[in-house]
Amino acid sequence: MSAHGGMDKSDLTLSEILETDFLKCHICKAVYKNPKLLPCLHTFCQECIHKIIQIGSQSKEGSNQSGTSSQSEVSLQNGLESKNTETGNDANWGETIHGLDINLLCPVCKSEVKLLKENNNGFPENSFLQDLCTMFNYKTDQKRHCEYCKFDGKTAPASHLCLDCHDNMCVACTAAHHRTKLTRVHKVIPYEQARKGLYDIDIRDYQVMTCIKHMDEHLSMFCEKCEQLICKQCKVENHDNHKWTDLTHAMVKYEIQMKNLLGGIQQQIPSVQKYIQFLTNYDTSLQKTREKMAEKILHQANTLHELIDHQKATFLQSLNEETDKERCLVQVKTGNLKTAAASLENNETFLRLLLHHGKPDEILSLHENIKHRLTQLSHLQMDGVSTRLKADFNNGSCSAKNMEIVFGKLTTSHEFFNHSDTGLASKNALQISNILPNLKNTPDITQQFEAVGESDTKEVWPTGMAVTPDSDFVIVDRDNKIIKVHNKTGQLKQEIKGNGEQRLMIPFDVALLKSGDIAVTDHGAEDVKIFTTNGNHVLTIQEGIKYPRGITVNAKGEIITVDCQHRCLTVHDPTSGKLIKHIEATNNKGSKVLVDPYYIAVTAQGNLLVTDTAAPHIKFFSATGDYLANYGNYGVQKDQILQPYGICCDNYGYIFVCDNQNHRIHALLPDGTFCQFLLTTANSLWHPMTVATTPSGGLAVTEALGKVKVYNYM
Repeated sequence: MSAHGGMDKSDLTLSEILETDFLKCHICKAVYKNPKLLPCLHTFCQECIHKIIQIGSQSKEGSNQSGTSSQSEVSLQNGLESKNTETGNDANWGETIHGLDINLLCPVCKSEVKLLKENNNGFPENSFLQDLCTMFNYKTDQKRHCEYCKFDGKTAPASHLCLDCHDNMCVACTAAHHRTKLTRVHKVIPYEQARKGLYDIDIRDYQVMTCIKHMDEHLSMFCEKCEQLICKQCKVENHDNHKWTDLTHAMVKYEIQMKNLLGGIQQQIPSVQKYIQFLTNYDTSLQKTREKMAEKILHQANTLHELIDHQKATFLQSLNEETDKERCLVQVKTGNLKTAAASLENNETFLRLLLHHGKPDEILSLHENIKHRLTQLSHLQMDGVSTRLKADFNNGSCSAKNMEIVFGKLTTSHEFFNHSDTGLASKNALQISNILPNLKNTPDITQQFEAVGESDTKEVWPTGMAVTPDSDFVIVDRDNKIIKVHNKTGQLKQEIKGNGEQRLMIPFDVALLKSGDIAVTDHGAEDVKIFTTNGNHVLTIQEGIKYPRGITVNAKGEIITVDCQHRCLTVHDPTSGKLIKHIEATNNKGSKVLVDPYYIAVTAQGNLLVTDTAAPHIKFFSATGDYLANYGNYGVQKDQILQPYGICCDNYGYIFVCDNQNHRIHALLPDGTFCQFLLTTANSLWHPMTVATTPSGGLAVTEALGKVKVYNYM
């Protein structure tokens, strides 16, 4: 049995697996045809994906022709329902069109998949499932004809398959195949025995991945630098100077990593199922509470007869509204968690089967997608309920004059669940994964350059840094009042100063918007300025800002800044500049916890991390501003900081903090606990100012006086 109570398919034989629904597409319900793997690790037929994309494109074109703005959202639900009326909720698979981008919702986990219209073939092939589907086709009764007889204009039923040539042959051509010198050693199997599963192992042994570029070459090697499968010709042409190894040796590293990731989601499935059961029980208890309170209300109503009929109806309506609203909330959250559970179970089943039955080339071809998806799943946080609805009814003394007093009073309120009620950790607990990849004890420096500009009049003081998707370094030089853009080799590309009223006065930190523009906090002008990468001014944001320092962008694209004067965080719309809200950054007693805040970062879960010169030096907040945790005291030992500056998070959840005066970078686990000193003076680190991750998986650090260093830390 599996961890979630179902049949463990890894215990089945290949023949038994082929008889299950494991090979059937969630959309068309048929055996996969050219299966494609989405980033969420769920697989669908390529044709099914293309039909959905086509429906979305047609919907958008129709909307534009009718005069609707190209930025509006066009629903694809009707088109999807006409495609397959039996898919139920799967009709929500393609949700909206945004400009040239098509946003799809996975029908299994409802994850949003963004796909450029001109790149709708970008999903990788699920080679593992493709090979199993090929096996399934070999083992099913089909009308196959001899491919050699076709050359003579004849038609003969095929009885055998050559695993080397992949050709169907009749009995006579099979005999000839065995007699020919070049093919006599080929592995030829009879379809009749293949259908019985007698040649499953042989079929799997002969299934190998071929190079897309060199069609006759097998992908027999793995480039460790590029982390991709290569053939012998690819090695000679593009990877000869890289570190490469055979598939067996490469498997050792990645199989252990994926088994650890698999173990992580296997541990989460029971927790999700347990919480679903808790919510179901809570829903039942709400119904019982409703019935009990209704009984008391009706008893009192019968005592007072006609005088209290109106008041009776009022209270019943109030009770029903409150419980219905709470039950609706619970049922929605239950449905969401069931969807999440189904996604986890699907991922868990796929990975167990992949690791148990997959070939090295199949596993390695998918490892990058698996690593990123399971890292996301490993930080899954339970979206549950934090309070319970309480209801009570107190009988009042009967009086015709004071009807409301006579009838009694219905009150409803929420109280926090005890941890023992839910079986889960505190609602404020930050989730931590025990399956994170290991950090290097001594990170390798891969690049360094000086952030020197053409118009510098003072020493460089790099207080802000961001790295673009093209690996350009955007650096704020506070003292020279300029933004410098260096390309990935360190050469200066652009200097941005602003003109007139939009000229930078005391710029501090920088963030990249989803539009590709650059947002910079201007401490001197008390605003946030937005520029294009070419230096053109786009917008200035002033509402609700006093003295801005750190800046970041959340998953919604909203701009979040640190206001060191008001000791709070501000959230602004990146397009209009409108203030969305203030995050007061208070504890559960209502007291402000920020004293002298500097930098901010946002995690994949939406939590906010703020560095503060007052210990504890890093404050952790939820997206809504709840104070979750903290890290760091004054000093030079472990868990101690002298001057916290820049902070960032990587895709795995690791948190990196610049300890300026101690000349080191702290690496923290996702829950904020100390992991290790990633960089110190032993790595020639000197007064680190800011830190940011790079698209290639590196860590970029700016030092006082302008040196920029990039490290490979994994």
